[in-house]
Amino acid sequence: MRLPKLYYVMVKYSIRFQIKYHPLRLLGGRKWYDRWIQKNEQYDVAAVKRECEKFRIKPLMSIVLPVYNVKEEYLRECIESVQRQYYTNWELCIADDCSTMPHIKKVLEEYRHQDKRINVIYRNENGHISACSNSALSMVSGEYSVLLDNDDIMADFALYEIVKLLNDKPDTDLVFSDEDKWMYGRRVQPFFKKKWGFPLLRYMNYICHLAVYRTSLLLKINGFRMGYEGVQDWDLAIRAIQNHAKMQHVPKILYHWRISPTSTANGEKMKNYIKDKQRLLVENLDK
Repeated sequence: MRLPKLYYVMVKYSIRFQIKYHPLRLLGGRKWYDRWIQKNEQYDVAAVKRECEKFRIKPLMSIVLPVYNVKEEYLRECIESVQRQYYTNWELCIADDCSTMPHIKKVLEEYRHQDKRINVIYRNENGHISACSNSALSMVSGEYSVLLDNDDIMADFALYEIVKLLNDKPDTDLVFSDEDKWMYGRRVQPFFKKKWGFPLLRYMNYICHLAVYRTSLLLKINGFRMGYEGVQDWDLAIRAIQNHAKMQHVPKILYHWRISPTSTANGEKMKNYIKDKQRLLVENLDK
């Protein structure tokens, strides 16, 4: 039975409040999350890499990375977070959306020549996030596609945790993880998620980051839709589930969403058009 809209709206705002003002912060002070990280993210890297070698299923993981006029420092940190992955069977598919900043091509070519797993294409015209993401998706050859933004950071153990789950549940079509925010070199505001299901997804994009899709499913639903820029990842998740995607949640912080002047991590007010796009998405769901 589907509960009333008011219930899900209340859940949405309750979740948002807890992200910003987690109960443990009230009890343990501002550094509670630093202590949580130290306690919960201890990995024996050598042991993890041995475990990766023994995985029964070792899928090629394709990281889809649209790029446009991002600061050089952020772009390098993003790409290097992929290169640090404990699970090494990956490819990085980068599409540049006709950037005007001269350092973009220099950086991308540097990494492309440095690492044969990195592939880059340059679009001839700026098409915005959906078109650029589809250009990156066109290069994908892996069984699963991993969505990454050009100023964000993946945890070193992200792909390892995803592939470990896929070995246990190989029929999975969509995997999402917990996430936090990256601000001034420090991790803050962790978002500990649950497998809440489709009803809540209609009112908030709790899947967000890190999201991993079976590539064949993305191709079936024709990737990212034009006209939904700003909520394109939310729209993608909704259409995937409407197409009967089998979804799993990894209860680990696998993604660090940078708070910057151009990022929606710093609030929807940073991109005024997003609320209009959210309204469009929800209205179309109800048709």
